[in-house]
Amino acid sequence: MRRSRMAKSRITMVLLALFLQAPTFAQQPKSLTDRAYKDDVLQKIANLVETKYVLAEKGKGFADGFRARCASGAYASLGDPKEFAARVTEDLIAITYDKHMNLRVLESSDIGEKPVSPLHHPVRYSRLREKENTGLTRLEMIEPGIGVLELRRFYSFDQAKDMILAAMTFLASANAIIIDVRENGGGSGDYLSSYFLPYPTQLCGLYTRQSGALMECWTRRDIGMQPRTDVPVFIVTGPRTFSAAEYFAYDMQSRKRATLVGEPTKGGAHDIDLFRIDDQFEISISTGRAVSPVTGGNWEGTGVIPDVPTAPAAAMDKALLLARKAAETYGRGKDEKLKKAVDEMQAYVDRAEKAFREGRKDDADAALDSLFRVARSAGVLTEFFIDVFAYEYQSGENEAMLLALLKKATELFPRSPEAHARLAEVSYDLGKKAQALSYAQKTLELDPENRIAAKILQKLKK
Repeated sequence: MRRSRMAKSRITMVLLALFLQAPTFAQQPKSLTDRAYKDDVLQKIANLVETKYVLAEKGKGFADGFRARCASGAYASLGDPKEFAARVTEDLIAITYDKHMNLRVLESSDIGEKPVSPLHHPVRYSRLREKENTGLTRLEMIEPGIGVLELRRFYSFDQAKDMILAAMTFLASANAIIIDVRENGGGSGDYLSSYFLPYPTQLCGLYTRQSGALMECWTRRDIGMQPRTDVPVFIVTGPRTFSAAEYFAYDMQSRKRATLVGEPTKGGAHDIDLFRIDDQFEISISTGRAVSPVTGGNWEGTGVIPDVPTAPAAAMDKALLLARKAAETYGRGKDEKLKKAVDEMQAYVDRAEKAFREGRKDDADAALDSLFRVARSAGVLTEFFIDVFAYEYQSGENEAMLLALLKKATELFPRSPEAHARLAEVSYDLGKKAQALSYAQKTLELDPENRIAAKILQKLKK
């Protein structure tokens, strides 16, 4: 129940953040010139603020303040729905100091779906995601060892995970990462922290008025890779950084996992629900608030304050200067670790070669297992690594080492037809026909169209 409520609230927050900025085509069913109709809309808004606003002790006061604005005739002359919604929104923010409060007109997207249809929000959401490339607007290695990722919206993890995983994979070799969220208006929660904090780490939780309880939020396990818990991270923020983007910045800063550069963020630590007023209007009202397990508070109203205050025009340059220094230090440490791993691997190579020469196959296999354990820990173990390694023994001076390496590749990558095909081919060239047949057949089980294995089988039939 806690997870479903969290998901519902996050989705609602996404919908509002997305739809307020999408292209629209208005079709108004009712007229605000009807005083009774306008009064009814205003009364519904006040009642929703009183009964739904996250801080129950303040909800009634905010609602009464809004009712006083209505009674003063503040909206009497407004007949255009968009002007009316904008004025109400402005006043609600002024009364509550909550930038998530928003009255909007129900309008179809550029696809033209019916605004009152259950398909309205899903269609607009999908359409905007397509246009915005799931929020990712920049991904590059700006300099050797320094990666830059710019996100202008956080989409739900189920829709963004492939894109984010691809971006994180692209940045996997970076010695420092700059994440630009200056134009990020929010979206669906903080899952980006999961790529930089150890699992499990508790992030900002969510207190809701409806439940009266705090729902915990944790880093995710299902991110498709190991989190990079030590790479230097710099987050560039500004006054347009809002909501979910602030969650990310605050979580990373409070855990001392990133350095924030730029200006204070917009200051929206609340979570919203979207309420339908009628067939013409809907309103977002804050029904939850973030609570950090580290600080016990949040950034509502104040924004997330950068560690390195910098003017917007200079923020990226400043982040780059900091990243260069951090990348140099991090890269030096990474190189030292790799050199140590290579020295350790060389010792196991020498041990394996000696054991094969002396006919101690079990000792040689154990040495190779240890070698690949070190290679995996160092992050260099791939099929290509083993293939190039084995190539060094193709002169025939150490046939046992060559075959052992290729066999280890099939054990480490059992679903790889290429690994089995390489072993089949080398076995055939060395006259080991039974072994060649076995591995060729296994290759074709994994890849029925593998030409190398097919040719080996043809040769064995002659």
